[in-house]
Amino acid sequence: MPKKSVISQLQTAGESALGKVAQNSTTRSALRGAMQLKDRGERIVHGLESIDTRLEAIEKRLAALEAKAPKSRPRSGSKPPTTRAAKPRASTKA
Repeated sequence: MPKKSVISQLQTAGESALGKVAQNSTTRSALRGAMQLKDRGERIVHGLESIDTRLEAIEKRLAALEAKAPKSRPRSGSKPPTTRAAKPRASTKA
């Protein structure tokens, strides 16, 4: 009778352990919850990818509009805008 290799012994032990774990109701509910979490995460990532695609399209449109817009030139003969300093208020100390 040939000896089983270490790998085949580990494989057999692993299969029996997985079988026992799969029969446990707590493990099944935990696995179900993990699968739901994975699905939710995939939906969120897909939503973010679509938002990213739309944002890239908007950025391209904005760049095209900015390229078409005429550059603003200062008017000749006009003075630069001036700001007025606030006048100090008279104090009413007695």
